[in-house]
Amino acid sequence: MAYDRALISSILRQLERQHDQYEAEAESRRYQLTMAIPRLGEIDRELRATAAKAMRIAFESDNTDIEIEALKQKNLALQAEKRSLMLQHGYPADYLTVAADCPVCRDTGYNGSKLCDCVKRKAAEIQKKNLSSLLPVDRETFETFRLDYYNTQPDNRFGIAPREMAKFNFQKCTQFAEGFGSSYENLLLFGSAGLGKTFLSSCIARRVTERGFSVTYDTAISIFDQYNSVKFKSGDFSSASQALERFRSTDLLIVDDLGTEMPGAFHTSCLYDLLNRRLMRRLPTILNTNLLPDELETRYSPAIASRILGEFTQLRFIGDDIRKIRKKQRF
Repeated sequence: MAYDRALISSILRQLERQHDQYEAEAESRRYQLTMAIPRLGEIDRELRATAAKAMRIAFESDNTDIEIEALKQKNLALQAEKRSLMLQHGYPADYLTVAADCPVCRDTGYNGSKLCDCVKRKAAEIQKKNLSSLLPVDRETFETFRLDYYNTQPDNRFGIAPREMAKFNFQKCTQFAEGFGSSYENLLLFGSAGLGKTFLSSCIARRVTERGFSVTYDTAISIFDQYNSVKFKSGDFSSASQALERFRSTDLLIVDDLGTEMPGAFHTSCLYDLLNRRLMRRLPTILNTNLLPDELETRYSPAIASRILGEFTQLRFIGDDIRKIRKKQRF
């Protein structure tokens, strides 16, 4: 899973600050308690001394097992006395324990040498929040997808009813989201505006994010603007560079409104670079466009058309504009 490095670093720094705060709070409690119960301070000093002595015995003594066992028993006795003293004075046994929100990693962010699941959950939550500013992922879900917006009468041009086509597309998108990570596939969603391409992309984005993968969504125009900023070092170069890295390395990239940008050689080269990098690394991509497959070569280039048509599963959307249907239903 290619979590955005900047995002993970930010979460780890947050956990570190949180851990430092909890340690400071525990130290404050320890100081107040030892002032009120001096014996607790003596016990802490004795515990530190037993730890130091255990290390010395390990290096210097020939009778290690017996001496280490004696220290262990002394250590346990001191800890028991400490707990007893705290309970006698009305404090819970864990009063001096450093707090932690995650019991697995103790807020370090790592479970052994791997990222802890708590970090992955935080990353997924932040990604979902970021996606929510661009896509209505909380509202547009597989559960709220409505087939009744699609006509049941066969379309004479395609020989199939829009609802049957929509049902197939829905099933394919659901399978794509549920199987993400276990298989490799790219999707080309094409058809007229208002037929559910972005809706199903939003459904996929939500589900894949919830399953712990990184998802980046943006429009073709915005993506090409980032390429422009990096190439010509204009605007916020640093942010644009980070954005390009996300586009190239995210687990799932969703490019919306492909073909709405101004045609030109620069945009063609940008699209080629992006697709080629992701295809070489076998990173799934979803392209949403109003262009028909046979228009891709004319709009872009034979090389791009070949990559899209050869590497992407094509899902065609037909029917009436759902936005207009909804508008009529409101009145």
